[in-house]
Amino acid sequence: MGKTAVIAGATGLVGWELLHLLAESNRYERTIVFARRKTGISHKKVTEVITDLNGLEEHKHYFSAADVFCCLGTTIKKAKTKENFRQVDHHYPVVMSHIAADQGAHSFQVISALGADMESRFFYSRVKGEMERDVAKEGVPLIGIFRPSLLTGEREEFRAGERAADWIAGRLSFLFKGGLKKYRPVKASSVAAAMFEFAQKEKTGVHLISSEEMNESSYSLNK
Repeated sequence: MGKTAVIAGATGLVGWELLHLLAESNRYERTIVFARRKTGISHKKVTEVITDLNGLEEHKHYFSAADVFCCLGTTIKKAKTKENFRQVDHHYPVVMSHIAADQGAHSFQVISALGADMESRFFYSRVKGEMERDVAKEGVPLIGIFRPSLLTGEREEFRAGERAADWIAGRLSFLFKGGLKKYRPVKASSVAAAMFEFAQKEKTGVHLISSEEMNESSYSLNK
């Protein structure tokens, strides 16, 4: 019997890449996708659960012994208010990690951000840091917190930061050496691959995965 994967945020830049990895992998028998709208993927191993994320408790049975992937994230501009931003980038990931722990999930992977710090004076970084702290408290045996730098890749919606990251990655990558290496833009596909590989670990504990590690082609399961 293969494993079960649960993913939220599958229509996003990283989530879309990860969804395809999970669907095509022989390590997973089924992938459960929580979304507010159809993702557009058609695959015999993918089950879409169309729901408001406030109703995740109603579907908690899917989390049993699963590898859970949280790829949720928004921007202040799109969220319109700080409260809405916190709902997406803090509340939902923490709720998912709570359900995962309660249902005996094997692992929980979540996307944070480079510079996440609950003591930061910057709202974005502070919320990400608080999310990391609260996710770690829930007690899933294996937790991976991924801190990417600027993401590159194709997204349906326009995000100026990601468009800038594509430009930087293409023309100024030579600048990101030594101490600046951790700031190098990272491909969404590299983040997805790192999350997938991390979930195969047979270790326990809370692990922070840096953008630099995600960028390294030598990223291995031994890390």
